[in-house]
Amino acid sequence: MEKKFKRRRILINKPVQFVFSGITIYFILIVIIVVGGLTYFITLNTILSQLEIENKFINAYEIVKNINILLLKRTGFHILLLIILVFYLEVRFLHRIAGPLYRIEKTLKEISEGKDVEPIKLRKKDFYKTLADEVNKVIEYINKLKKG
Repeated sequence: MEKKFKRRRILINKPVQFVFSGITIYFILIVIIVVGGLTYFITLNTILSQLEIENKFINAYEIVKNINILLLKRTGFHILLLIILVFYLEVRFLHRIAGPLYRIEKTLKEISEGKDVEPIKLRKKDFYKTLADEVNKVIEYINKLKKG
């Protein structure tokens, strides 16, 4: 039976994980800003046109000001919560990428230093299994050369 690997650290390869998380959050913020801006623009124009039709345009400034404050209160918390949730999920997902890269890099460094290394074992859902298999073939070849 295959030994189950347990995560010991949350951030394995900090630069890689932070860059990928930052890019993801950046794209999510762009989507939030575009969708939020369009929604706000459409809603505001609908309200103003409705107020014009009903000849209640006198209080429109106060109404829009109150709407702005209300929207900021309601959406600000949710946007912050969404960013935190995305960062958390992104870091967890990136373990499948950063962990194997870390192991492969560490193994290659040990090989270049002439140390004896064990074959790379990855978890079931990890990425780069084919790369790890190829590095394992190199390890096997080096071990054969050392023995005979």
